[in-house]
Amino acid sequence: MKKYRIIFIAVIFILILPSIAYCDIGPKPSIEVIVKNPPKVEYYLDLLVDYEGEGLYPNIREEDKYSADMYNILKNYNSDGWRPAMVTGSKVPIFGDIIGKKDGENMVHSFSYIGVPNRFKIIIVTADGETIVSENIVKRKAFNSRVYFDYNTKKLWENSIALAYIKQFFTTYPTTLLIEGLILLLFGFSLKKNWKPFVIINLITQILLTFIIFGAMYKQGSLAAIFFYIPFEIIILIIEAKLFKKYLVEHSESRRKAFAIVANIVSFLVGIIGIL
Repeated sequence: MKKYRIIFIAVIFILILPSIAYCDIGPKPSIEVIVKNPPKVEYYLDLLVDYEGEGLYPNIREEDKYSADMYNILKNYNSDGWRPAMVTGSKVPIFGDIIGKKDGENMVHSFSYIGVPNRFKIIIVTADGETIVSENIVKRKAFNSRVYFDYNTKKLWENSIALAYIKQFFTTYPTTLLIEGLILLLFGFSLKKNWKPFVIINLITQILLTFIIFGAMYKQGSLAAIFFYIPFEIIILIIEAKLFKKYLVEHSESRRKAFAIVANIVSFLVGIIGIL
């Protein structure tokens, strides 16, 4: 048991120390705007923010590549203190472009880095002189936020966190069962005799992992998720070792515990790769 703990701790330090040493290479917040029913003509899209400030960071450096008329309409927009962040500047940098990319019937606009706003509206300026602003404000909940803007209705909304949790669970739970099921067989256990405790124990721990780890990643990013993941995975390892020791049939208690330790280490490494 002591040997496995030493190996597990060593793996943890190998994984997290590079992230600590090079803080700025860690993940940065982002906003992905998906425009539904986009204009048929060329258009520019920007994030509207409602703060002012001196010495704002210029996010657009090559103005010449844009239509002067459309760009100036966008740049001069200011309504009740709301102004476009990309073309008028932000307190800290935002990476992105006011020109989107086509994705099927939708258009996608990506903005990233630490300057992305926590609350914002959307503005669209079209080649035929139309200016459309979202009717509502979005208060960003996710670290990597995906929002939708319907050009026809002017409605703006962020992806549901509940749906995100469900999607994450149904992605990770089957993967965990597959990985740990193979390890169970490698340790000489029969799936036919042990499938019920194996499935139930993993179901319980995976629900906990989804809410705690994915919740941290959703709200604070993958680096935060890793720091939550490490101590929580140790707790899960201890819980599963005790439960598998008690409820698995066949073989000795030490082999059951060894299976739990190895299965959790492998799942942990796969989970880290998934987060990154």
